[in-house]
Amino acid sequence: MDNFDQAVICSFDPSTREDIKQQALEYTNRIKENPKAWEFCLEKLRTTNNTYIKFFCIQVFQDIILHKYELLTTEDKLNLRVGLLKWFQSHLIVNQEETPIKNKFAQIIVLLFKQEYPDGWPAFFEEILSLLNLQNFSVDIFLRICKSIDEEVVSFDVHRSPAELAQNTMIKDKMREKAIVNIVSSWYEILTKQKNSSLINMTLQNIKTYVGWIDINLIVNDPFIQVFCNFLREKSVREEVVDCFKEIINKGMDPMAKLTLIQQLRIKDIIGLTSLDSSEFVVKVGNLVNLTGMEILRGMESLQQDPGRSFSNGEILLNDMLQILVQFFNNESNDVSYSVYGFASLYVQKLKGIKNISGQQFEHIRALVQIVRNKMRFKTDKYDDEDDSEIKILDFRKDLSNLFRNIFRIRPDLVSEFVTANISNILTNPGINYSDIEVSIYLLFQMGEGISANSEESMKQFEKFFSEMISNLAISNISQTSHQVVSLMYFETLVRYAKYIPLDSRLDAVIKSFLDARGIYNSDPVVRSKAGHLFNKLVKQLKVPILKYINDIIIALQNHLIISYEIQKVVPFDEQSSFYELLGFLIGAAILDKDTESGYIQKILGNPINQLKEIIDKQLYKTDTKENQFYSVQICQLISVIGNFSKGFSSFNASNGAPKPDSLCHYKVYFKSALTLIVQLPNLLPENEEVKFKTFFYMHRMVECLGKDLKPLLEDILPLLLSHTVTIPTLLEFLVFINQLVGKYKEELFQVINHTLKPTINHVFKLLNPSIQPPEHSDEERSINELKRSYYQFIQGILSNNLANTFTSQANLDVFEKIILPTLTSGCQSSNEAIQKACFVILKKMIDDYAPGGAHHINGFEQFLFGQMVPLCFEVPLSPQFNINDFASNQIILEIGKSLKSISSKYGDNFLNFLKNSILPKLNVTSEFTDQFLKLLLPTAQVKEFQECLKLFIRTRKGKIIQQQLNSNGTTHVNGNNAKSLNNGNYIGVNGH
Repeated sequence: MDNFDQAVICSFDPSTREDIKQQALEYTNRIKENPKAWEFCLEKLRTTNNTYIKFFCIQVFQDIILHKYELLTTEDKLNLRVGLLKWFQSHLIVNQEETPIKNKFAQIIVLLFKQEYPDGWPAFFEEILSLLNLQNFSVDIFLRICKSIDEEVVSFDVHRSPAELAQNTMIKDKMREKAIVNIVSSWYEILTKQKNSSLINMTLQNIKTYVGWIDINLIVNDPFIQVFCNFLREKSVREEVVDCFKEIINKGMDPMAKLTLIQQLRIKDIIGLTSLDSSEFVVKVGNLVNLTGMEILRGMESLQQDPGRSFSNGEILLNDMLQILVQFFNNESNDVSYSVYGFASLYVQKLKGIKNISGQQFEHIRALVQIVRNKMRFKTDKYDDEDDSEIKILDFRKDLSNLFRNIFRIRPDLVSEFVTANISNILTNPGINYSDIEVSIYLLFQMGEGISANSEESMKQFEKFFSEMISNLAISNISQTSHQVVSLMYFETLVRYAKYIPLDSRLDAVIKSFLDARGIYNSDPVVRSKAGHLFNKLVKQLKVPILKYINDIIIALQNHLIISYEIQKVVPFDEQSSFYELLGFLIGAAILDKDTESGYIQKILGNPINQLKEIIDKQLYKTDTKENQFYSVQICQLISVIGNFSKGFSSFNASNGAPKPDSLCHYKVYFKSALTLIVQLPNLLPENEEVKFKTFFYMHRMVECLGKDLKPLLEDILPLLLSHTVTIPTLLEFLVFINQLVGKYKEELFQVINHTLKPTINHVFKLLNPSIQPPEHSDEERSINELKRSYYQFIQGILSNNLANTFTSQANLDVFEKIILPTLTSGCQSSNEAIQKACFVILKKMIDDYAPGGAHHINGFEQFLFGQMVPLCFEVPLSPQFNINDFASNQIILEIGKSLKSISSKYGDNFLNFLKNSILPKLNVTSEFTDQFLKLLLPTAQVKEFQECLKLFIRTRKGKIIQQQLNSNGTTHVNGNNAKSLNNGNYIGVNGH
């Protein structure tokens, strides 16, 4: 063994030490780079028996052919080709070579073929076929070469350049002229004379890959079809035969030719020859049935769209395949059934377009409905087979449901009769299996989604049908069935058809089934939970008819409402919370006298309010440890359920938002009682963030529930809450709460906001400027950015709700000048588009309020506008970062346009002269444009006209350096002292970071 042999073996051997392997690779790479490496490797290939060395040599040939072939002389190319064919003849034909070597050799022969055929190697196929001998290994190599031609020339699985695609097309065209006839003839000879099933399968695999682009008559003829039919009886090769039939039928063809081809193949007879003794093979045949049926349907549809063409035997072909469809669709295996689902679905889809289906078509869908029902039915035994896994069954059920609903849309009468018979069967047969009960109810449930496609007349007819079906279920013993799937389906169906439940004893029966051991007291936690969730939906759907059951519902739910660890072992807190919300909805919707309403609320809220009071009065929360937060958790739960119950109550009319009279708001006393307890909690548990969040949740609810009664309490509550917003998340909650308050009470809240404004803003800027800046893209940085957005929303909310005078009051004027105005200029330059837009909205509102003629005019506001904000109105959209094509950026330009129009209306000629003399000249605009721009700023021009002009101006000026020109103006703007002090003063910062 020489150095070369050792190096190659070391480079391939996984057990070789890494340093030695590296040396070996360096040595072999030097060999590869040698221009005469191919000659050396041809000699090595002839003499070696080592697989690694053979593989390496073939890799060298591959590299030469792919990357260096043009460097070879004509003689070298010929010698390489001759040498490879000699090795084929002297070695591969007489020796059983390892598969990787055979595959690699076939690949390089085909790569060489691609380089030379047809001009340089016109006799390629003659030479290869001349080496073919059915008695030696040449058949194996020939078939691998055929396969490699498909991979390298035909297949579209690999991305190819336009030049390579053109070359491949030329090669295929040339092969079609003569070579492909000889290749197919060789395949036929192999199939008829070879006994080796592996070679037969390889031949069939080649046929199925070639059939898509060669003359179909070379394959679809009596000799070949007879061979295929014979092979269908042999288990070792029959699957490949079925795949061949599939590819034949899948070949792109004219619809008339396709239907003629399918008729010629006689697929029905072919399937009759097969022995369907293996589930996997039956799935293969099912795929063939599916494709054939779908191709027939598509072909017939295409011909129907061409009045001059028809295929007389189309219906016969289709009916033959539909007979087979029924057989396969009804197979016990879901995999087999699913293999023909596409055909069944497409057939039903086509029938939807037929106004009056024929008797035969009716019989087809009648059979399909029965099969759909059979396949939907859960098996009574355990799912041991892989194809019967629960996920696959549920997915298949969804597809079957779609098919069922489509059949319902075609013939609602057929489906309703079928469902009626099934429901009647389960109601009258006490010993029926749970799976039959469940599937019968499931079919009824699915009809609800299919009915929307029917006419109003049909809808009325089905109102009676659904009413009868749901009534029969309600008064039956079906709900007593203990199986989970039946209970779940029963309750789901009751809720789906809730509006059809008669408002009599049958509604009583439905309510009871939800509230007793069949529903929310069921021993099965899944059923229990689902029943609670669905009962909530039922109540909200029916609403008024349910109100008379309030007392019964409260009594039934009473045990479920107790907030305790023991109860929550059975009824999780989420379900409890849902029940509180449900009861609040019912009592809030009912028109009750004071005593009745108070009695109900006392039954529901009495316990949680007393529990909360006890925890606070006895300081039980102090017994909590870090590991066991028992009372802290219970406090949060108690606040949640009281708050959720409050969702059913409002101090305002839903229709017009006007306050309700006190005579309709007796409930307030309970929520006030809870409020006095809850507002203490941030003081009592200052480290517990969750308690603070729950407190804010309750405060949000009280704005709606207490209305005007909350307002007097805010003077004390807001400072208390603010003092405990020591983190960004809690401060965000506080700002949202303030925005809700100002939106609801507006100018009535002046005193409260006036006192709260300065400490709130100081709080914001304290948290916006931590001593250590957070890492980029960290959660902390995201929180700070979110607080910035909330700050601007807070400012905007105050200005939008008639509270602009809080900014300019004696208490807050210094904050307004030193913080709010500078942060407005910096916010306009933020990299965050939402902040930018908010700032220009704020600017417009400030102009309306603080400029001359505004409700709260400020002397000197003009200097701020002209000195800082007007230049920004041009600088921001002209900055390189501003994307004029972005929707959000366009919205900012619209807001800028509104602001400039508003300034013009307030300051008139002063503003227009300022633009004409100080701003526009620096932008190098023409006098004509200046005149047009200023004209559109006059009150006679529409805002929209000016906005369009501004957008056009920005679009045409983008890309030019404007900022220096603006800076050269003697005005003080965003880079002036105020903005600088804002940056150094650690507020929001010039760049909005």
